[in-house]
Amino acid sequence: MKPAGRDSLKNRNIVVTRPAHQAESFCRMLEHAGANALRCPLLNISATPKTPSFARLRAELASFDLLIFNSPNAANFGLPQLEPQRRLQGRVKIAAIGAKTAHAIAGLGYSVDIVPATGFDSESLLELPILEKVGGMKIAILRGSGGRELAGSVLRSRGAEVSYIQVYERQPPSKEQFEQIEQLLLHNRSDAVAITSGEAFLALWSGIGPRLCHLLNQSTFVFGSRRIADVARSKGLCSPIAVAADPSDEAMFAALLEWAAGA
Repeated sequence: MKPAGRDSLKNRNIVVTRPAHQAESFCRMLEHAGANALRCPLLNISATPKTPSFARLRAELASFDLLIFNSPNAANFGLPQLEPQRRLQGRVKIAAIGAKTAHAIAGLGYSVDIVPATGFDSESLLELPILEKVGGMKIAILRGSGGRELAGSVLRSRGAEVSYIQVYERQPPSKEQFEQIEQLLLHNRSDAVAITSGEAFLALWSGIGPRLCHLLNQSTFVFGSRRIADVARSKGLCSPIAVAADPSDEAMFAALLEWAAGA
């Protein structure tokens, strides 16, 4: 099959739902291909106030064997608060759930000891042989609010002592922000909606009114994983769906190109 050309996105209206501080690279990719990127951030990301669990992690860091960061946000909000690099490095191993998270960790000056060669989720990380025998290990998983419980559950079943450390919060748009998003989408018919997290979809689904729901059901939803697509279908989404190989900008862009070429 001939690869989809970039011009297949020309003049398409693509709803970009990434948090504002993470969206611009993807928006530029779309705009360079001639698409109209409609910026509609569905989650506000902010640092979590210091929690007792985080204070314990800092105080007892030397007793931990492994820190797992489950997203770039977990790295960017967690590592700067944790400890100066010169004291952390070499004392505890660092794992990243995927390449983007590993890149964020490296950008902060730390080495990543464990990262899947492919994949971007807990399943990919847990499949690594190095994490099969963790009996007796003390592990901290740094994440955002409302994260999945799979990694902790599996690692505990393998004999590890696991602590979840919340370092950032995901909040849906305020009423005023949602009104702005609704007005943008009501005046710009969307061709496709790009969503890279289940939380973002749920924020959209719970916040839209009947008029906007009708319009969006005429759009194609491009999701960053099959798991997110399954969540959307379980909530009653009737729109056509496409699924990217992973939630990265590159994979989402490739999925949109393929959709546009066949639309």
